[in-house]
Amino acid sequence: MLACDLMVAGVNGDAVVALAAESARTLPAPDASRHLAAVTAELGLAEPDLATAVELVAADTCERILDRSIPAEAGTHQLYVVGHEGSPLDDLLPTVAALAERLEDDLGGRADEDLRIRLNVLARTILNRAPQPTRRRGPAG
Repeated sequence: MLACDLMVAGVNGDAVVALAAESARTLPAPDASRHLAAVTAELGLAEPDLATAVELVAADTCERILDRSIPAEAGTHQLYVVGHEGSPLDDLLPTVAALAERLEDDLGGRADEDLRIRLNVLARTILNRAPQPTRRRGPAG
């Protein structure tokens, strides 16, 4: 999605085009990391510090949870990133862990409406703490 946004903005180097050609749904994480590293190098961007990276990943995950572009089950597990050492969101790790425990232990890995509502509340909490420039606009389902 980032690469497509860059192309719309007129940034269309080889690495950007290569990443844009990949499927956001099927691109394996290691390949995505490799492509993203190539894009950041091509654009001359420095890698973000750990705290910023955690905020960016968490905010993106929350936006995808709220617009329902990823299932609640996947979003719940992806939010474990808040617990990364040095994360400015690490105080939210117990909430993420409680949701994941309920999902796996009580619901057998399939989110119910109550879990989705609680996950949406957590996602909004995280987004309210995220730096505004990292946020994209979209439905808040």
